[in-house]
Amino acid sequence: MASTGCSAFSQDGQYYAFCGNDGKLKIWETASGRLKHEYTPNRHLSSPCSVIGWIFVSPQSAGNVSPSPRKRRRRKSISEQVDRKAVVAMGSMSGKITLYDIAAASVSTTLENGHSSTVTAIAWSAHAGLITAANDYHIVEWNLQENGIKCKWKSGKAKVTALAIPSNGKSLLSAEKIIKWWNLTTKQLIRTFTGHANHVTFLHTIQIDSATSYLISAAHADNHLSVWILDKNKNDKASIATLAIQDEATSISILVAEELQVGILVTTQSGQAQLFKYQPNGHTKPVKPSLNIAVAADINQKETVQQIPILAGHLTEDEKLLLAYGSYFNLTFEKVMPDFSNKVQCLIRSERLDTKKSKERKEEAISKVKPTAIEEDVEYLAPGIQVSTQKRNRTTSGSQLLLKDRLENLSLNADANTPGRTPTKGANMTQLLMQALNSKDKTILTTVLFTKNEAVIRNTIARLPVQAIIPLLKELTIMLQGKTYANKIAVMWLQTLIMTHAAHLMSRPDIAEILSPILSFIDAKLALLTAIQRLKGRVSLITGQISQANEEHNKDITEESLLVYQDPDSSDEGADKDDVDLSSESDDNWEEMSDQDVQDEHDEEDNKSVKFDDDDVDDNESIHS
Repeated sequence: MASTGCSAFSQDGQYYAFCGNDGKLKIWETASGRLKHEYTPNRHLSSPCSVIGWIFVSPQSAGNVSPSPRKRRRRKSISEQVDRKAVVAMGSMSGKITLYDIAAASVSTTLENGHSSTVTAIAWSAHAGLITAANDYHIVEWNLQENGIKCKWKSGKAKVTALAIPSNGKSLLSAEKIIKWWNLTTKQLIRTFTGHANHVTFLHTIQIDSATSYLISAAHADNHLSVWILDKNKNDKASIATLAIQDEATSISILVAEELQVGILVTTQSGQAQLFKYQPNGHTKPVKPSLNIAVAADINQKETVQQIPILAGHLTEDEKLLLAYGSYFNLTFEKVMPDFSNKVQCLIRSERLDTKKSKERKEEAISKVKPTAIEEDVEYLAPGIQVSTQKRNRTTSGSQLLLKDRLENLSLNADANTPGRTPTKGANMTQLLMQALNSKDKTILTTVLFTKNEAVIRNTIARLPVQAIIPLLKELTIMLQGKTYANKIAVMWLQTLIMTHAAHLMSRPDIAEILSPILSFIDAKLALLTAIQRLKGRVSLITGQISQANEEHNKDITEESLLVYQDPDSSDEGADKDDVDLSSESDDNWEEMSDQDVQDEHDEEDNKSVKFDDDDVDDNESIHS
């Protein structure tokens, strides 16, 4: 699938279908290059198309498909078989599959209750019927006669991104990063094919003869195609061949020639097409394309050459190349005969600069388009065009947005999901808001209104037509009665709305009736303001006391004080460092005193007396002398 949407050629190449980010289905007739059908689903913004495919069903198995009332006057150039009807199957992000009948130009059936999330792959076979896969990791086989589910089984632990049904209709191929081969009768795996590093985007089967079949696969961000042999008895881990391409493939078309030579037409993201002539003959080196096709614009008297991108290609039964190139606003279909005299075939086409001819061609194409049937009383507003809800004498000019801005407005999160890109929601919220107000889509309305960006709100209100003011006021009144967050957002929108469109509101005779619910709600809130302020003051006082008590309780008592006073010790004042320690002997030794100690004391006294006597004798002798 291309990044700008999903597209596909019908199996016979008569039609080309495309569904872009705006959710609108467009179908071209390739023979004339005219836009034949344009269909807008009810939920094209909230649940856009995620995958598209072609099926051909008989009137008996087409459900309630009704034949076209203009079938007899159909041009002979549209060689559609009588017993088969071309139907476009569109898978949506909500899990529903819509079947759009080309002949009746209306939706024939909507298949529901099969998937619970985004449909990712669609496959069709005349023998097996319609099979789809989704992000809920399930594969569903549908019964179109009863518009119900025939069988449903789990695909694995990863979402399936591609499906293919072999020509016999007895088996099914599903792909994630791994390709699985299922038996449709028993729902058992036959074998698996491994070799892709990213999720597979394309699966195509090739029936060479009754006993030989091949599978061609392409994966995201791969610059090659892998060829596998569908043989139950073999279990080759590697592909039997590789086809080298310039860039990631955007479309693949396969045709088997009479001499068992396979023609493969691949278009790439670079805007070129490559044609391979492949003969399955076992393991070979990477096969290079036999022909490269490019389309360039014929710019007069300019040195540079502008390339016209090729969007898709289809191999017709007469072995010609049906190319769709240009843009989806001015799509061109052309059948080209391949020229193998040179490896590169460049098609020089004149650039359509005549705006008058382009306008006439566009008006002619629009006149052929059948109007879209409005379902469930849903009213659609075209971008920038106002639909008056009441008869008025005066006319007002609505929001005139540029075409580039309108296209960017169709995805809710496209800018936000793009890395390196600044969101530009201020210019695109108006269209989404108008769509949500008219379709009553709560998902889109919630996405638009629940934003706190004042610049986005101001820009959206400034571009809002006057017809949408009253519906928006009703939605804001409901939001004001909600919870605190919704109430706060509603006040921001209401303030900007009144300041921007005050003149229009004052000119309305029913302004009192419109604003009376809002004024009553504001008066009720203001009556409670005094009591709320008192309650707030009391709560603040209590919480302040609790905080102060917690601080005192948790205060650290070891915290350093501002002043420290120490009482001096009196024993330290008289102490002399030179004094001898006068402490007596330890108390532990006082019991050890004996009589010997007492005797020693008496001896010491006797010695003193003797010494005294000696001194006296000496004194006497000195006197006599």
